[in-house]
Amino acid sequence: MNMKRVFLFVSAGLMITAVLSTIPIFRQTSPLSAGHSGMYLQSAIASEKTGKEVLSGEQIYARNCEVCHSMRPPAKTAPPIVGLASRFRKVHGNKEDAVTAMVSFMKKPDAANTALGPRAIKRFGLMPAMSMPDEELEKVSGWLWDQYDPNFDTRGNCR
Repeated sequence: MNMKRVFLFVSAGLMITAVLSTIPIFRQTSPLSAGHSGMYLQSAIASEKTGKEVLSGEQIYARNCEVCHSMRPPAKTAPPIVGLASRFRKVHGNKEDAVTAMVSFMKKPDAANTALGPRAIKRFGLMPAMSMPDEELEKVSGWLWDQYDPNFDTRGNCR
C-alpha cells in the first residue's frame, strides 16, 4: 500500500470517529462511562431495533443527574447519590416503595413529600421537576437504590 492510500485510510477513520463522537450514544464524557463502551453499543443496537434509545440507570444518571449529584461527598449542588440511597432505604425499607417515591418526587418535588430531612432541604433546596419519561425515572431510581453503601453514614456526611 502506498503512502497516499495509507493517509486516505487513516484520514477516513479519523473522520468517522469524529462524526460518531458527536452522537450521544457514542460519547464517553462521564467518568462513569469510561470503559463502558459496551453500554453505548447495546444502547445503539436497542435504539436501532425500537426506534428509541434505551439507556441504563447509570447512563440516565450520567446524562441528567450527575451535574448536580456527585456519587459520594463532597456534595455538588444536591445530596450525593450514596447519601440518597441510604436515606431512601431507611425511610422506605424496600426498593419498590422507594422507587415509587423517588419517581413521584422527581416529577413534582415537594418538601412535604420527600425522604430528605429538613436540614438537607434547607441546605440544597428542592430540585427542579424532571421532565423525563416514567420509564427513565424508574430506571434511574432503581439504579440509585442499588448504589447503597452500608458503610456510609448520612448524618451530616454530605460535606
